[in-house]
Amino acid sequence: MGERVKTGVVLFLLYGLLFALSQLVQVVPGLSGLRLQAMLSVPYGLIFGRTGAIAAALGAAAAMAVTGGNPNFIPIEFLGALLSAYLPFRIWQGMRSPQEPYLCVEDQRTGTMYFILSLIGAIPMAVFPAVGGDLYQVVPFPASYPRIFLASLVCTVVGGFLVYSQAAPRMFRGAREALWNRIRDTKGTTRSMAVAMLRITLTGGFLGLGLAFIFPNEFELLVVEYVMGIFAALLFILTAV
Repeated sequence: MGERVKTGVVLFLLYGLLFALSQLVQVVPGLSGLRLQAMLSVPYGLIFGRTGAIAAALGAAAAMAVTGGNPNFIPIEFLGALLSAYLPFRIWQGMRSPQEPYLCVEDQRTGTMYFILSLIGAIPMAVFPAVGGDLYQVVPFPASYPRIFLASLVCTVVGGFLVYSQAAPRMFRGAREALWNRIRDTKGTTRSMAVAMLRITLTGGFLGLGLAFIFPNEFELLVVEYVMGIFAALLFILTAV
């Protein structure tokens, strides 16, 4: 327990620092920075599990408060960071096999899986602040979501891959033994499952983007409430199982 707390504190400070730095350049003024913290979301979840997800959420909330952000957005950033790290972790936990306990990005199959998980992590990182901006009448959802989603997508997929590819082997590697040779299991995450997940993820991720462009004047408070309710229910189900 003591080591977990120490790890959590370090992860909390690192995430909070990156969040604060990202706020220096505003992608959507008054609402969102560069989303540099998204680089840590998926690695936090896949490497540290619940500890990483909780550290990310607390780090986002603390950094939002310290940097003088709108107090209404503290719980929104908290939930966005929590889901961004926790969703990929829970999905991988449900898919992995005993022979492949960790996702080691070494071939096309595992690379595809990481790409999918990072797409999933990017969605709440973008949806929550965009919905919150509409909810509190700061910036309309159609005006904020495309820019926040693009920033979150780049940082989560590209930045997250760079972080994970460097951090994961150091955390998981056995003594004098190649990690990939130790955990290789071609029956774990199959390509067909990866393709199916990719389709689902792309559909969900770009649905909001398409709606923002097609129906820019149709977003009302009811739509915002439904979106937040769906994510809250999803978070409750995932943490309960």
